[in-house]
This record gives sequence, C-alpha cells and structure tokens, in this order.
Amino acid sequence: MTSTDVTATAGADRAAVAREAQDAFEAAVRPHYANLVRRLVLVLGDPHDAEDVAQDAYLKAYRSWDRFDGVDVRAWLYTIALRLAFNQLRGRRRWLAAIGWIEPRTWTDPADPDLSAALATLDARTRSALLLNLVDGYTHAEIARMLSVPEGTVASWISRGRAALRRELDPER
Repeated sequence: MTSTDVTATAGADRAAVAREAQDAFEAAVRPHYANLVRRLVLVLGDPHDAEDVAQDAYLKAYRSWDRFDGVDVRAWLYTIALRLAFNQLRGRRRWLAAIGWIEPRTWTDPADPDLSAALATLDARTRSALLLNLVDGYTHAEIARMLSVPEGTVASWISRGRAALRRELDPER
C-alpha cells in the first residue's frame, strides 16, 4: 500500500467517523426542537427570536457535541438555549434603554391568552424555572444546574411564580 493509499484510507475513515457523529447528534437532538422553541417563545416573547435562539443553541450544541456527557440531552440543550436567551434579553434591554424605546411587541398564545398574559408578568428566569418544572418535569436540582443558580433560588422562583400566576389568573382569591 502506498502512502497515497494510506492517506486516502485515513481520510475516508475520518469522514465516516464525522458522519456517524453528525447522525448521532441529529438523532439525539431532533425530537426536542419544537418543545425548545415553545419554551423560548415564552422566555423571549417573540416566536421569530425564539427560533433564532433555538438554531443558535443547536449550532453551539453541535460544535460541542464531543464534550457532551451523554446524560440528558434535553437538559443540555435547554441549558444552552436558556443561557443564550437570557443573554439576548440583557442585550435587548441595554439596546432599548440606549435608544430610549420601551419593550416592543408582546406575544400571546392564542389558545390561552390569559395564561400567556400572566406568564408575561413574570421575569424571564422565574418563568423559565416555572415552565421547566411544571411543564417539562425537571426537578429543582436539575433546573439549578441548567441555570447555574443555587437550588434554593430555583425553589424561591417557582414558589413566587406560582403565587404570581394565581394572583393574575384569579384576582378574587
């Protein structure tokens, strides 16, 4: 076998390994895209921004796939996406403050506009923790790891978020 043959074989092997890694990544993350976008819409308030952040999160996840520990791909993706969303919200607030504008457009879910409006009254981290717990079933400890905060902070956010939603949805209580 010549050195050219060896180089060609090694290149083919690397390409096959790369294809296998890409296929594994796609199979692992594809089922989570729609739910991730829905969560991001509730955090960011805009479906187009949510899709952009979800796509950025998938790209970032793909680039770091070789460092993923393999434990919980959904939690890993949500962690990446929520951090990107929080960064975007911080940047948006700074930009709007700099140009003297108030927050543009608010998004509501046509299926339950009252719930959407009540969720919109919560800050992004409280809303995220509440949804990750109640809708997605993550524990306080898992959410704490995702959001890089103490578990007690998550418990506090969820408790205050629930109380705020109760007040908003049933003001006679």
